[in-house]
Amino acid sequence: MKFIITWEVSWSDEDWNQIKRYTDTHEDFSDDEIESVDDFIDKSEEMFLEDRFSPEHGVNEFLEVGGDVNIEYVKICDMDGKELWRDPEYKEDT
Repeated sequence: MKFIITWEVSWSDEDWNQIKRYTDTHEDFSDDEIESVDDFIDKSEEMFLEDRFSPEHGVNEFLEVGGDVNIEYVKICDMDGKELWRDPEYKEDT
């Protein structure tokens, strides 16, 4: 199964102001026994612990500043861009 995942990447600057940016990645789960969005949601925490994802690499501002980063998936689409799941708090591009 392949998805386009929109991630919220957040970190704090030197004044402890929280900065949030969004980035998309294309993910192929063909080798992970993930056949649906529910499978991804069920197994995502385990994949995070394995450092499977690093969407912060797509955010130049974070790369320049560095520090502790928080990443969360906020939207999942199929490869044609059809939305399959959305975090109810994610209001971008609605």
